[in-house]
Amino acid sequence: MNEVQKHPDSQPGSAAESANEPTVIFVSDSHFHLEPDADESARLDKFLELLDLACQVDQLVLLGDMFDFWFDYPHFRLKGYDTLLTALDKVRAAGTRIHFIGGNHDIWAARYFHDRYGCSLDGEGETLQLGSRRVRLSHGDGLLKFDWAYNGFRAMVRTRLGIVLAKSLHPELLYSLSTWLSGQSREATRDEASQIEENARLWFAKQTRPGENLVDWDLMITGHVHHGFVIEQPERQFVALAGWFDPLSYGLLQNGQFQLLDFERDPRPTFA
Repeated sequence: MNEVQKHPDSQPGSAAESANEPTVIFVSDSHFHLEPDADESARLDKFLELLDLACQVDQLVLLGDMFDFWFDYPHFRLKGYDTLLTALDKVRAAGTRIHFIGGNHDIWAARYFHDRYGCSLDGEGETLQLGSRRVRLSHGDGLLKFDWAYNGFRAMVRTRLGIVLAKSLHPELLYSLSTWLSGQSREATRDEASQIEENARLWFAKQTRPGENLVDWDLMITGHVHHGFVIEQPERQFVALAGWFDPLSYGLLQNGQFQLLDFERDPRPTFA
């Protein structure tokens, strides 16, 4: 990215304190398909390099929409994603803890990720204590903009009834419907990016009014909007990852400091 973003109060106080700070990689919105084309295959290759890097850190956080479509049927899984899932096996085998926050495209992968990688069972947003930082994780859909139709759909697909209805459809029909709803994942335009950031500032201000302790975190990390930015307050940060397109955006928490990075353009981090 053009600039490394750091929290002003996040410098560790001593070498011993620094040693207790976990190193964590965050990534979101790769939108990999069951059958990738040539462009997506190139993005996947870079993602596998990121997972090689993740084998060297303490934790890896997948913030949703890693898959453009996922649905867990009781007795089988749709064909695809084997290369990516095998790479995640290597990450876990290396001792890296994996967290999965489900997005609007892959919330139904939560149980599978729980069984295979030990992630949270429900795939919903959660708050983690990562060393000195209290980090709130959210995919971000439905967060910054109120859309009653979308919010209703989002709530429905997370209910038991929604899952039962989806399972009643033929897999090919469900896949086709999901692909149609998905449309084409893309970066935000300049005007959209400006509005996204303004919505985020308004939302952030409502959570952190002076003299009121409305949140229990000092760093919030989201995805979904396909536009990367950081909003700073004296004691808190709000971060949106741009997704795994252009730039290939990821976040790094190291020694209590957060950085928003571009995997292709920024130097690769080194770990002790």
